[in-house]
Amino acid sequence: MSDPAFISASALRAYLELNTVSSSSKYDDSTLGSNIRAASGFLQRRTGRQFADQTATKLFTTQGRASITIPGLRTASSVDLQGTALTADSTYWLLPDSQNTGVYTGIQVRAFGSRSYLSNPEWFDRNLDRQWERYGAGYSLPNDLSITGTWGYTDANLPESLLHATKVLAAWYTLRPDSVLANVSVTAEGTVRDYSNLPPEILAFIHDWKLSDGAVVVG
Repeated sequence: MSDPAFISASALRAYLELNTVSSSSKYDDSTLGSNIRAASGFLQRRTGRQFADQTATKLFTTQGRASITIPGLRTASSVDLQGTALTADSTYWLLPDSQNTGVYTGIQVRAFGSRSYLSNPEWFDRNLDRQWERYGAGYSLPNDLSITGTWGYTDANLPESLLHATKVLAAWYTLRPDSVLANVSVTAEGTVRDYSNLPPEILAFIHDWKLSDGAVVVG
């Protein structure tokens, strides 16, 4: 599957002040489009987020935890835990992202502790009431949580900070070929441009938007 493109080639060309299509292959639509897709995909992977609009069923392994991180759910049409259908705001709860952008980056699948039979629809079938299961580490079947729904953002609602980060990173990809052998380039005026590190805007975006399991509830 190809990477998404969060901005257009014309938007990148305007950001770089390349107001006319250059005959150079570095600045034609094909190359700019490739850089945009590479930047868009990179931002998704490095943050663990689903930014692109997608309708899909995604599988997760809960390891017996009460809540887990998910990459960015907009709406859920069905949620199943170990083959049992759950009900919104009754047996599962969606947790919004920290930016409050309208997507959910966490799901809680029980309101009860792991030592209660109410915490698992297969509590007795799987002998979870046995002492060694109750007091041991979290257990679950692989891919025990299934979520079907729409993920990410519609094109009209992509966060502005994502669009800006995509432009910055795609611009960096576009200009970096001049320094590919040494990580620096020298302008006609003698100014040295260092391309050895990602732009600070990208590092800040990854820091602010990266998902982690730091808030996972185990009990």
